[in-house]
Amino acid sequence: MLVLLTMSTTTAPDLGTLAGALRPTIGRLHQILRRRTAVTEYTAAQATALVTLLDHGPLRMGELADREGVRMPTATALVDGLSRQGLAERTPDPEDRRAVLVQLSAHGAEVLTDVAGRRDEVLVSALQQMSSDDIAALGRAVPALVELKHLLEANGRPESAATDSEN
Repeated sequence: MLVLLTMSTTTAPDLGTLAGALRPTIGRLHQILRRRTAVTEYTAAQATALVTLLDHGPLRMGELADREGVRMPTATALVDGLSRQGLAERTPDPEDRRAVLVQLSAHGAEVLTDVAGRRDEVLVSALQQMSSDDIAALGRAVPALVELKHLLEANGRPESAATDSEN
């Protein structure tokens, strides 16, 4: 179902209608980018953990689990796989010698940079086919989308959603 939003510059759309248009569009854009730039180095679950490590730096395993919305055994399995592939590494926590920090390895950062570059190329190619008005509208929307992302991250996931069956 395609929902087209048209609005004047003085009225905002109904929030339910806006959410109903954003959700499938954002999801589909992400899916298309993933398909057009296939990644064999890691799984989708590992990808989110890598980006979390990129965005937030070294994290304790519990904090990574919380940020990813998974339980500790799942986070440990994710990090084990990433470590075996050389994408992440464990280092001693300087504040607590019993604990370890998980961080992106140099190879992991290189792989993420490569994937981001390939995805940027796909986006640039599509953007070049759009009108200047549409490009300007997308440019104006970016700060609001970034804020929406931050709000969703800050609000976390409900306890019932953080199950291992989703990962």
